[in-house]
Amino acid sequence: MKHIRARLFALVLIAIGAGLIYINWYQLKNENKYSFKLAAFAPLCVVGGLFLFLFPGKAGKPETKADKVIAILVFVIGIFAGLVNWFLMDPGFFGR
Repeated sequence: MKHIRARLFALVLIAIGAGLIYINWYQLKNENKYSFKLAAFAPLCVVGGLFLFLFPGKAGKPETKADKVIAILVFVIGIFAGLVNWFLMDPGFFGR
């Protein structure tokens, strides 16, 4: 009960990120176009939301060095997920 607001925000963040990913894939399938910004950054919202849901005590500005490293690591994992999503949407963009 202590971190209910952080977890609710995390669920909203996950839902918005997943919805944007769905819309982008739907647009690619039906109109053969997509937003590369959504392809790269919507998975970051999902990863950040999952992290916030699992660790609601880490919400807010990181203050210790360990918290800063964790925040950067979550960001890197989210960007990597976005690049994987973007590659799956348009492998020709990456020279394949």
